[in-house]
Amino acid sequence: MSTYRSTIVGLTGIGARRSEEPSNLPVFYSKPKSHAAAYFRHPQTDLVGVCDIRQEQLDAFKEEWQDIWPEMHYYTDYKEMQENEKPDMVSVATPDHFHADITVNAAEGGAKAILCEKPLATTLEDVDRMIAATEANDTLLSVEHTRRWGGTFHAVRELIRSGELGRLNGITANLLGPRSMLFRNGTHIVDTICFFAESTPQWVFAELEEGFSHFTEYKGDGGKDPATDPAASGYIHFANGIRAFYNGLKTTSSSGSDWQLFCEKGRIDINNNTATVIESSFVSGSSRTILEPDEYMHTHQLGAVAELIDVLENGGELVSPGTEARKTVQILLMFLKSHELGNLRVDL
Repeated sequence: MSTYRSTIVGLTGIGARRSEEPSNLPVFYSKPKSHAAAYFRHPQTDLVGVCDIRQEQLDAFKEEWQDIWPEMHYYTDYKEMQENEKPDMVSVATPDHFHADITVNAAEGGAKAILCEKPLATTLEDVDRMIAATEANDTLLSVEHTRRWGGTFHAVRELIRSGELGRLNGITANLLGPRSMLFRNGTHIVDTICFFAESTPQWVFAELEEGFSHFTEYKGDGGKDPATDPAASGYIHFANGIRAFYNGLKTTSSSGSDWQLFCEKGRIDINNNTATVIESSFVSGSSRTILEPDEYMHTHQLGAVAELIDVLENGGELVSPGTEARKTVQILLMFLKSHELGNLRVDL
């Protein structure tokens, strides 16, 4: 069994948080909530180096994880870490607008696989050079849109693919609460819309929350302050005819996310990772069934790490490759363009 040398760039919570689950929990039941916790849980990874430009983040990581990795190597320069450690796998968990250079450096430096946080980048130019660098160097690029490794979401997509409910025609999705920021968290919701639609987005129109007329390009702070990243509402038309509505609202007492998928013979409601199938008939009325996912599926960052290793060893396709993540970045940016143009349709 091969072991993969791994490194992490960016040590905020998503990069470095330690899981509260018992250490003896079987790996298939584990749901770590950070890159470090995923590398700790997977038996084929060896985390050898971590990097952050802030010394306090390095100190916090050492305090949190020293009992697990007493010989960890600490860096403030990701290029130096790449050169010294020569990792097989690199996690990029920095603020959104810093992903590109780190990813390109890892690919050109010999990494076999990269797990990049979402959104992939904040400009299409950065996205395209990340994809180009990884393809040119035969490096796997996976983007951490978490729900693509969630059992409920896979069960829903398999039901749609089966045709049991007829054709999928429409999707609505809501992101509610004070952190309903388009780039920070809206990226997850828009990506899930693309995950279900399985088609190319063709055109959009959108409106940002009041006070963001200046937001014609990404101007956020990496996801810290909601005041730097707008909520948005928008429409997405896909090449296969699916119509999707995305609604992000910060100004509501509710919080969380939900989806409704409208098929010819019924709909699927997803809330709090529970999917309810509602089948409708003019003759027999309607029925409601909870859709049960595969309980053995890897989830969260561990799912991404496990999949990367599986594809490295056995071949196959990633569930969240850079080319899929590009669709989401393009939609987010065209939402901004539509708002700038007075909420007009923008072709992708």
